Amino acid sequence: MRLEALNWLKEAWADLKHAKNSLKCGDFNWSCFAAQQAAEKALKALLMGVGRKRAPHFLDLVKLYDDVKGEVKLPEDIAMRLGELSSYYTIARYPNAGLMSPSLGITILQAESAIEIAEKVVKIVEKKLT
Repeated sequence: MRLEALNWLKEAWADLKHAKNSLKCGDFNWSCFAAQQAAEKALKALLMGVGRKRAPHFLDLVKLYDDVKGEVKLPEDIAMRLGELSSYYTIARYPNAGLMSPSLGITILQAESAIEIAEKVVKIVEKKLT
């Protein structure tokens, strides 16, 4: 595996760990954001692993998945939820991005769902790359 891909994958695992720790602390918005970051970095790891010279600068998980569909197939239920996970990049952090107060508006169920999606993405990408 290319070093760049390995580095992206390591960071994906670190973000997933942060998502789980934030869940335990009750910081559900940060849990969702870290889960989004984990999935994003995993998909970028896959792009780097299949020869892309640089990771793309866009953050949309649906678009990233479209770029790697030829390399990996996510379960349909996970692929269909990438848009939900992608939205946490902004709504989990900014009060003007949909929720008046992300720290109070995001629920434990949303955080658990975000972690579930991200963990499956990271594991599938790791399996493909190793």
